[in-house]
Amino acid sequence: MGTLAGSPDNPLDLLIVGAGLSGVDLAHHVAHDFPEWTWEIHDANDDLGGTWHTFTYPGIRSDSDMATYGFPFAPWPHDGTLGQGADIKEYIRGIAEKCGALERLRTGSWIRDADWRTDLRLYAVTAVTADGEHTFYARRVHYASGYFVHGRGYRPEFPGEQDFAGMIIHPQEWPDSLDCAGRRITVIGSGATAVTLVPALERRGAQVTMLQRSPTYVAPMAAVDTISRFWKKVLPEKTAYPVARLHHAVRDMTQHVIGRRAPWLFTRALRRMQRPYLDAELIEQHFTPHHKPSEKRVCKAPDGDIFTALGGNARMVTDTIDRFTTDGVRVSSGEEIPTDIIVTATGLDLQAFGGGTLSIDGRPLQVNEQAFYRGMMIAGLPNFSFTVGYINGSWTLRSDLVSRYMIKLWKNGDELYYPAPPPTPTDRPLFDFPAAYLRRSADRFPRQGHTSPWVYSQNYLKELLEFSYGDQRRDMVFSE
Repeated sequence: MGTLAGSPDNPLDLLIVGAGLSGVDLAHHVAHDFPEWTWEIHDANDDLGGTWHTFTYPGIRSDSDMATYGFPFAPWPHDGTLGQGADIKEYIRGIAEKCGALERLRTGSWIRDADWRTDLRLYAVTAVTADGEHTFYARRVHYASGYFVHGRGYRPEFPGEQDFAGMIIHPQEWPDSLDCAGRRITVIGSGATAVTLVPALERRGAQVTMLQRSPTYVAPMAAVDTISRFWKKVLPEKTAYPVARLHHAVRDMTQHVIGRRAPWLFTRALRRMQRPYLDAELIEQHFTPHHKPSEKRVCKAPDGDIFTALGGNARMVTDTIDRFTTDGVRVSSGEEIPTDIIVTATGLDLQAFGGGTLSIDGRPLQVNEQAFYRGMMIAGLPNFSFTVGYINGSWTLRSDLVSRYMIKLWKNGDELYYPAPPPTPTDRPLFDFPAAYLRRSADRFPRQGHTSPWVYSQNYLKELLEFSYGDQRRDMVFSE
């Protein structure tokens, strides 16, 4: 780890917090457009990669296609529609090396506080490392630290846990040396993590039961990206990638709109996709949710891998948990599921700004009282920005839009910038989405409003136009 830089007399031009996809995306653009800037990228973990460094459970993969989840300036180098965790991490590392981010990367550095000093017109940044606390100064701070806690997941307490004689694991705390072969494993959950884990564990020789309280939508998809393959055949390589990326994005948005406005049509189409793998009774019992398709993300199953696993050594139980027992899990119907290992794929625990604080002149801001501008800046907080991707689509589609928006703003040359107080109420949660993990953490994040530019939109095509050509001075304050 290099020496921490940035004195009040010679501050960093930019501090990037977080060295995952979003942070490295911004680093690429900064290196290209501001080669004269001094900047650093800090990450609390011991390596770059974000999610793809800290999540190591079996089968870990993206839940979006890599044509949209990858960087728009660097085509995904593999054929798979979804990316494997280790491959994504090395893909990020390759871009970080090319843009000089590895030289400026400070790992094991948790940003405890970013305090805007009005007298200096700088941020006094407090970083906690293995050597203690350090303070350095920066003109601008951009958080690309995501929105969840990397070190732990959300896990409710279950009755009888103390009676269970086996092992209880959350996927975010997966033991590297765990041998699954021949073990009876119950995966509690129905989201993307559970849908990923079940076929991966079954392939490793485990006898797997997926225990879900209620079903979710699971769509089989081609394991190989046929859309990108088609465009590579008919267009030059340089053109094929952005066209395939847009094709994927429009397809996903179209599916989301159909799921919201014509859920019956979405459900009928999905059943047709599932029928080659499952009989109608199994679909009705375990893959017919009560919620609308637009209310939660649709889980992806490359070549229907979870459906194939159900034809092997995996099975599905849709029921509520009564209690854990010595030998397994008893559900409300009275059935006891014999189990050696329980995996609680019960969701994420969320946090804003990497768990650190934001302050103005030593006064900490109450995060949930702040108003978010365009889902990337906070009203009244100078020279601050933050990346948050799409909840109902590919994260990187939006993170790159945010990076480009900030680059364009910085090119204007204003030394100080911030959104003015909003003219209308900002009383909506930032993540205005019905997923349980978002609802239970709503009070940890800034609020959004009801009209542009005070909304965090989930519409890529709308934001592509707005961020590219919209008025960057609307509801903003600037100063030399």
